[in-house]
Amino acid sequence: MKPSNKTRLALALLAMLAAGAVQAQSTIESAQSKPQTDANARSAVSDAQAARAQAQAAREAAQQAEATRQAGAATADGAAMAEYQAYQANQSSLQAQAAANAAVNAANDANSAKSAAHSGTAQADDAMVRGNQSASQARAASTVAGDAAATAALAAQAAQQAATAPPPPPPPAQVTPMDAAAAQPQVTFHSVPPDSVVGDYKIDFAAMDADGNGSISRGEAKSNATLTGEFDAVDNDHNGRLSRAELSGWM
Repeated sequence: MKPSNKTRLALALLAMLAAGAVQAQSTIESAQSKPQTDANARSAVSDAQAARAQAQAAREAAQQAEATRQAGAATADGAAMAEYQAYQANQSSLQAQAAANAAVNAANDANSAKSAAHSGTAQADDAMVRGNQSASQARAASTVAGDAAATAALAAQAAQQAATAPPPPPPPAQVTPMDAAAAQPQVTFHSVPPDSVVGDYKIDFAAMDADGNGSISRGEAKSNATLTGEFDAVDNDHNGRLSRAELSGWM
């Protein structure tokens, strides 16, 4: 049984209503996605520009660190440290440049999503999702570039400090007991008999013993000034007379 004209008309009206609803929904989605994709594109471009600036700063820091390394250092340890820091600065510079490239690519994707949202050549929600993802990627890449630039700057500063650091002072001299003894003043000792005066100790006992009693009195000793001066020292028994035995060390 063929549908009546009324039925065919009703079906045609339903099809038109359905198509209109889809078109209306697409229009609504497009209107909502355009501002969002525009904002995503602006954010991604800004982050890409910041990342490129950070990459340039990192590159300049790496060049500074390399110049410091080539100029030499005050010590061998300082030269080794400056070389290491120059390497670190260069690696950070490469990392910052890679992050900047990633941020630029993300910004390009965000702009592509923006164009799609405005042209209506793609689903509006797909364009908005692409824009969100691209903006997030650009933001993350910009953060990485900033961190790498900061690391490069610190490495360049450390290279400069290492290159200009003076050599350490020499350690204090170790004093051994032998060195301490050698440092003491030299003392010379002289042995001198007690109560003795250096002089002429040669006498003629018999000639000096005028009375021939076998001893020399103080008066008899006056003929020898040295003996007179040491008379008491030689007179061991303190009897006022000097015997041959007392004068044995003299004569």
